[in-house]
Amino acid sequence: MWKETIPILEGMKKILLKYRHGFLLIFPLLLVIFSYREADTRFSYDLSRFFEKTDHSKEEAVIVSYLTQKDSSKISLRRKKELARAIVRFSQKLQLPDGTLLGDYPPVPSLFLLAWAKTRTDFQPINEKGYGILALSEFFVREFEMSSGAKINRDYDIQLDSIQFKIVILKLKEYLAEGKSVKDAYQLLYKNNIPPNEWEILISNYKKIYEYVISESKP
Repeated sequence: MWKETIPILEGMKKILLKYRHGFLLIFPLLLVIFSYREADTRFSYDLSRFFEKTDHSKEEAVIVSYLTQKDSSKISLRRKKELARAIVRFSQKLQLPDGTLLGDYPPVPSLFLLAWAKTRTDFQPINEKGYGILALSEFFVREFEMSSGAKINRDYDIQLDSIQFKIVILKLKEYLAEGKSVKDAYQLLYKNNIPPNEWEILISNYKKIYEYVISESKP
């Protein structure tokens, strides 16, 4: 029986020698396939590689892309770029508490602010609910003036995106420092003078925006 197997082994040896370079290529190929699948899985939960901390132009471009493709408002392209720039700039000053999830996704501050504006005014700067893109109430503006000692012009200052994001982030960080959740801080900022399901709408908007960014960013 041993004599019968010798020719078989010799034949296998010849095949391995003939295609040895091909077999060597299989292992790197498998590693690439498995690493790509793992990276693709991680990507759905981590946008840090896409939104580089040192270069925010890509982040701004994605927000403008979202506003252009998914937004039903009539604001100009220039206005969208200004809004994206303000969101990205001030989102760098916002760090949400560890363990926070927004609709099963980790919180990306710029996307959170974008979903915030979408929820409050659907990106309409002039809105009956309040001042500017975030529809800030007169009560909030007065309270901020009293606590900061600043005077805010209702016809100009409070309408600017940069002013809006600056003051709401200051108040939001104040509430978060007291140990409140993001949801509680958001509702306190508007003194609960909001529809009962507004937070749920914000979360829904955040999920849609996050999933849009993922679809735009995948190779």
